[in-house]
Amino acid sequence: MTSKKRLAAVVLFAVLATALVGLGGCTKVITTPAGTAANTVTAAGTGTAQGTPDVAEMSFGVMTTSDNAKSALDNASNAAEKIAAAIKKGGVDAKDIQTRDVSVYPQTNDRNGKQVVTGYQASLSVRVKVRDVSKLGDLISAANDAGANTISGPTFTIDDPAPTRAQAIEKAVADARKNAEAMAKAAGKSVGAVLSVSSTDAGSVPPGPLYDRAALSAKSVPIEVGQLDITMNVTVIFELK
Repeated sequence: MTSKKRLAAVVLFAVLATALVGLGGCTKVITTPAGTAANTVTAAGTGTAQGTPDVAEMSFGVMTTSDNAKSALDNASNAAEKIAAAIKKGGVDAKDIQTRDVSVYPQTNDRNGKQVVTGYQASLSVRVKVRDVSKLGDLISAANDAGANTISGPTFTIDDPAPTRAQAIEKAVADARKNAEAMAKAAGKSVGAVLSVSSTDAGSVPPGPLYDRAALSAKSVPIEVGQLDITMNVTVIFELK
């Protein structure tokens, strides 16, 4: 074999060797994840735990009307101050009282095809976080007596939901394991160790009712706290054996 032919053969062998090494590396990258996926099962689970609410949020609103915008807003502001004072007197800390949703807009009537301003309406609300729910009924009545003519709530929450959420997660993971075991049995295998867990909070609190001032009596409004459901959803990846 001539020197030129020998050189060509060496170059060809080097190119083929390099290609085989590259293909071997690609094969390893592709097959490893596939092998892992083939030995796992992913299952979803849901769990619900009950806790007793210990915090309530209320919104006390006031609407006033007047011939001019400034007077309407002044009247609403004065009423809001009285509401806040009554709430503080009832034992709520100032940091848990917040003024919100201040608005002033004209009231109009149609006169000969033209919109004519007949007055102004002002409104605002006082948002209150009640940390002692046993006082909630008295606070609602106090705010009503102070001038609140729209009252919404309560929205109940748990100040520290972590323990209840942990119970819900435990139930959700147990539910996911049952689902995984059913799938594994169908495949002729069994469930092994947990490889990963992810969770989402599916709990929700329905909005509270809206009270009209005229419908409230002077006595304390009866409040039933009840139980709050916290629901957790999990996705668990199990090893298959």
